[in-house]
Amino acid sequence: MRTEAVNTMVTNLTYMVGVDSFLAAETNAAIRSFNRYGRLAWERTRWPDTIRMEQKIPDIQVRNVNITTGGSGYTSDPTIAFSGGGGSSAAATATRNADDEVNGAAVTNHGTGYTSAPTVSFSGGSGSGATAVATIIAVLPYSTTIGEVLRITENDPFETGNARDIAFRVENASSGNGQAVLVDRSSTAPVYVLYRAPYPGYAAGENFPYIFSEYAILGAYADYLASDGQLDKSIAIQQQAEAVLITEIDKLERQQGQQSHIQFITYGTTIPTGI
Repeated sequence: MRTEAVNTMVTNLTYMVGVDSFLAAETNAAIRSFNRYGRLAWERTRWPDTIRMEQKIPDIQVRNVNITTGGSGYTSDPTIAFSGGGGSSAAATATRNADDEVNGAAVTNHGTGYTSAPTVSFSGGSGSGATAVATIIAVLPYSTTIGEVLRITENDPFETGNARDIAFRVENASSGNGQAVLVDRSSTAPVYVLYRAPYPGYAAGENFPYIFSEYAILGAYADYLASDGQLDKSIAIQQQAEAVLITEIDKLERQQGQQSHIQFITYGTTIPTGI
């Protein structure tokens, strides 16, 4: 990635403002603005500098527990245990109805590392006869390396013109970073993931992405003018900043032909159509 030094960006901003140098607090404010506009640009489109295509192995977790037989005689909620399946840490809580039958189970920990559905057993509660079946599903945890998942395919899109898309839904995760749930899939086979790396943030002495540098400098100048009460000038500079970013997007989409696609599902087949 081509870069521009953050310190150079601060110097360029002082030229716009018309001062020799900034105070420490003003420098910090400028870098804060650089990062604000940098993140907005980073997430604006599929920049080659921010997008990754990598093969990843899904984690297989217990998604839910379906009661097949309610049993009888349960005077308190029985304890649910999982065994087998090659994974660990899955946990669930059972509930019962007014007839002292087990009528449901809520998964409280989805566990990790399963290669097949674990066996579900009940103990305690003074009753007997309850049975259940666990359902497993593939999940891609974001951890700290994935900002947003954009596409998941069975095979490498660069290797073939017939990439097979995998449906996914994004949801929260216990790690706080989010995860992509692969709908109706429980295989541990690797998949190809197109994702955006998280915006890293930049500090004094570090290097900022070159393609966003002019946009961020103009954005920081607009913030400076707004803080000084010059709102009309601030709006005008924001428009200039937007024009700069549009030019960079033009290089990507029109000049280089890096087009995005909409996925249409027709008769059970996912077809990418250029826009």
